[in-house]
Formats: sequence, C-alpha cells, structure tokens
Amino acid sequence: MHVVHVITKGDVGGAQTHVAELVAVQIGVGLDVTVIAGSDGPELQRCRDAGAAARVVSALGAARTRPWERRALRDLRAAIDAEQPDIVHAHSSNAGLLARVACRLSGHVCVYTAHGWPFQAGAAVSQRLLSFVGEAVAGRLGAGVICLTDAEADRARKAHVVRPGRLWVIANGLIDVEAELVREHGDGPVGIVMVARFAPPKLQRGLIDVMSTMVDLDWHLTFIGDGPQFEEVRRHGASMLGGRVSFLGHRDDVAPLLAGNDVSVLWSRYEGMPISLLESMRAGLCCVASDLSGVRTLFGLGAAGLLAGDERQLEATLRTLITDPERRAQLGALARRRFETHFSAMAMEEATRAVYQQLLAQQGAAVETIGTG
Repeated sequence: MHVVHVITKGDVGGAQTHVAELVAVQIGVGLDVTVIAGSDGPELQRCRDAGAAARVVSALGAARTRPWERRALRDLRAAIDAEQPDIVHAHSSNAGLLARVACRLSGHVCVYTAHGWPFQAGAAVSQRLLSFVGEAVAGRLGAGVICLTDAEADRARKAHVVRPGRLWVIANGLIDVEAELVREHGDGPVGIVMVARFAPPKLQRGLIDVMSTMVDLDWHLTFIGDGPQFEEVRRHGASMLGGRVSFLGHRDDVAPLLAGNDVSVLWSRYEGMPISLLESMRAGLCCVASDLSGVRTLFGLGAAGLLAGDERQLEATLRTLITDPERRAQLGALARRRFETHFSAMAMEEATRAVYQQLLAQQGAAVETIGTG
C-alpha cells in the first residue's frame, strides 16, 4: 500500500510529531510512504530517516492568501498525482483542506486527521469562524476524518463538519524509548519542564507568572521548543524569574531531557490530544495540565496526572508537588503505566491501517457498481 501524508509544515509541533511516529511504524510494517510538507524541518527529516520519501511543496506552507492558496492547490495536486498513492492522509488545517480539494479533483481517496479543532472555545473569534467554514466544506470532500479523542469526535458531530458514518477515533501513540536519567531526582531544585511551541494556544507566559508566586520554594523551570513568541516570552521569563528559568529552544534529545526533570506542565487554551504530554508520560514524569478534554483522555479515570482549571489551581497544585516527592513519584509511575497500556505507536498504526482498508474497499465497491450500472 502506498500512503502519502500531507502536512502544512515539516518543523516541530504536535501534528508533525504524530506524522513522524506514524510514518516510522508504517515503514516498519512494510508500507510504502511519502510525506509532502509545505516546509522542511526536523520532523520531516525524521520521516526521511525512517525510510519515507519526502517532498517539499513550498506554496503549501505559505498558503494564507488567495493567490498562494491557488498556487498551493495546483502544486499539491501535481505532487500527489505524481505519487499515484493508494490513499492520501492529510494533517493540520491548511493541508487538510487543500489535500481534500486536490484529491477530490484528481479522484484519490483522502482521509484527514484533525489534531484539535481550531473552531472550539479558546481560539480567537476570527480563527474559529475561518476554521469552521473550512472544515465544513472540506468535511464533505474527503473520504473521512480521524479524531484523536471521543470529545473531539463529539465536537465534530455537533458542528456538522463531518459526514455521518465517516468519523473514526484513534488515539495518539508513541514509539517507546529508553531514556537514561540525566540527574538524580530529589537532589537539588525540583525540575519543572514544559515542552511546546511558543505560539497560540500555548501559555508559557502564564506559567511563568504562576511560578513567580512561588519563589519561596526550591525549583527550576525549563522550556523546550521554539516558535514566533519565543523571544518575547524569554524576555518576560528573565525579568520575572531571573536564573531560575531556562529556554533551551528546539532540541532533538527531548526524551532524556524530560527524564531528567520531575514535573511536566502543559499550560494551554485548547488541545486535541497533546503529543508533548504523552512524551512526558512515556518518560514517567509527574504531569500537570490544563483541564481540557484531550488531556482528560490521556490521564484517564485513574488520574495518571493532575488537572488545573485556572492559574490559582495550577499554583496550588505545583506548590503541593514541589514539596511532596512521594506524590511526584506516585503520579510519575501512574503516567508511565498508562502510556504503556494505552498509547503505543503500533496500536495507532493498526487502527489507522484498518481505516485505510475500509475506505479503499468502499472505493472499490463504488467503482464496481459504476462499472456494472
């Protein structure tokens, strides 16, 4: 089976990591995989390293105005047609819309994974409106939509952005890795870490403000990631926290860096099913995050992490964890156990391949019906 993944950018982000993890397992089980992205970057390189072919369609990454969108659609359609895939799997909003239009024009089967709906509460009003219109149109063009959580699927049904019977739920998964500890836990300041892109909907600045109320405790805050708001937040962090905060930028060694910390925080306005939090669970960290539906799905009923609804709750939660090493260790063990039992990359690949096979079988039946009609 030849699968073509399409994504807006090849840099670092949750959707990009999802694609890289899925591609690696698909290559491992013998699928022929090509990734088309609007820009190059570390995650697209990970796909190459795993054995996938890669194409950069630069207009796709710049598709924000009408002339660029027309060019992006033309170039993307040509790139997909050149691959002659069995199925196209689109990711991220812009690529998701353009890929479904291109596939409808060329007759290819296209499935789309929604990595969080931007039209939900927490997004800017203009973004919510544009996203809703785009998804409502694209949802009637593609063969189907994959959501990461039941809550996201329910949101899609209520918004009528997916055709009935064309919706699946497949949780994110990660390839397990053994990360060596790089520090002795419990020795020195409590390590608090947030891995995220410095762009909406992430709230690194808000986390800094919360930590500035706890200077009486012994901790060090580390941010991993880059993005358009990096310098602004770095300056704010330096002014509020001084030497108690580090900004590492983009890193390729996230797993061992996580394992060398004690508490992982994801503070955000909205999420689908956040990969960065799943990485922290894989590393066995005590996890704290915004009270969002995708996060609740990750933590499960067994409370493999702690939720905070506002900054006051976040402060209270972190104060407790900073001063209670036994509680941190207990929550870290619960997080690791839940990752092992629910979020393997192989389970994600098998469920995704089942969707591909179902859609291809339906296409074959439709073609046969037309041929005999």
